[in-house]
Amino acid sequence: MVDRFNEALLVALALALGLLALLAFAQVIARYLLGAPLTWTEEFIRYALIWSVFLGVGITVRKGMLAAVEVINATVPPPLARILTWISLAISAVFWSVLIVYGWIILGNVEGMRSGALEIPMAYVYSAIPLGSVLALINTLVVTVAPPRADAELAVD
Repeated sequence: MVDRFNEALLVALALALGLLALLAFAQVIARYLLGAPLTWTEEFIRYALIWSVFLGVGITVRKGMLAAVEVINATVPPPLARILTWISLAISAVFWSVLIVYGWIILGNVEGMRSGALEIPMAYVYSAIPLGSVLALINTLVVTVAPPRADAELAVD
């Protein structure tokens, strides 16, 4: 179920990044050819990229694509490599949990604030932190049960 959700999310993120590229292109055209820059695109792109990173990190966790110290796993005996993998997963789970807690705290701190150009509540922007961290934590827990395949790095779908 998590993998199906991740696949749908990956498609949505790919489409969103394509849209962001078009918006960036439109901003360049408006600024340099028309002499009238769009006031909202830069802020929208910035916030959408933040959301894309936080939503996408869970997928990278599940596919085993986060930066890892493969040299250590390759040089130590397999039993020690498994122990180090479990330690790494535990540290990751703690990290995502801390981000969830502090992301929630940040939401309280930015209550009532609005963005400069778009005038959207900043809580919408900052909610990417706890939501993305929840997705990453879920994917980390799934990896503990069903580790990614060795060729998963090559299969970005």
